Amino acid sequence: MVESIEIRAIVGEERASRAQVRAWESRRAEAVLQKFATRLGRRGVVELMPDRTIEELLGAPLDVQRSALTTLKTRLGHAGVYAMLRHELALSERMARIGVAVSRGRTKHAVTRLEVPNYSAERFAAWFDNLTAANAETDMLDACPDHYLLRGLPDGRQEVVETTGGSPAASRFVVDYGPTGAVTIPISPSYPIQIAGRALLDDGLVIGGVRHQFRDRDGTLEALLTVQFPGTLPAKLIRQHQWHLAVEFSNWMIAAAPVAAAS
Repeated sequence: MVESIEIRAIVGEERASRAQVRAWESRRAEAVLQKFATRLGRRGVVELMPDRTIEELLGAPLDVQRSALTTLKTRLGHAGVYAMLRHELALSERMARIGVAVSRGRTKHAVTRLEVPNYSAERFAAWFDNLTAANAETDMLDACPDHYLLRGLPDGRQEVVETTGGSPAASRFVVDYGPTGAVTIPISPSYPIQIAGRALLDDGLVIGGVRHQFRDRDGTLEALLTVQFPGTLPAKLIRQHQWHLAVEFSNWMIAAAPVAAAS
């Protein structure tokens, strides 16, 4: 992934350098690589990726680690991802149900802002929307080490299997970019481009939501990225998911540069 654009990040209320964002991604890449080694074993990893070992990858540059993780997840396939994470997914679903019940309607928000000079908010938002519509799984996976499965469903919703922020377990949910009545993230009127939806379990229980808002300002794209969680979620996990947002959307901004960067 060639970083041909400038990206300025504000994680929570603090400015973060590109080096800091990449350092967070690198730590998560190493953690996920180690998870693959533990869950699949040496033979399983060799079957999926015969030309490299996990030990070699742990010392490799971030871009190499990112590519290797996408290869592992793609070759493992959807069924393999479900199988590898089955205990985590069952645990996280139980915890999500408890969190929603105990929160009694209260929510918390993880907020990250990105600024990208000489970039089009409208063109980026259209590119991002198309990821789900076109089911561009490689681009969706490649954006963050904690993405295990992201795909568009036939009904227009998006299935997500990921580790949210600093959670100890990966989770699975569906994002419905239709009705937003349960989304408590406020609309900022100065951001004309809105991408919002509810995060649901299979039985329709709303466990969270997203509202990503974009605008152009003096030739700079400004992104206000927000994810909604149950109100009982610890502040540490909220903070970690702010870094998750900085990583995935920075990488998506880079991937979309051929379309969205000013010519």
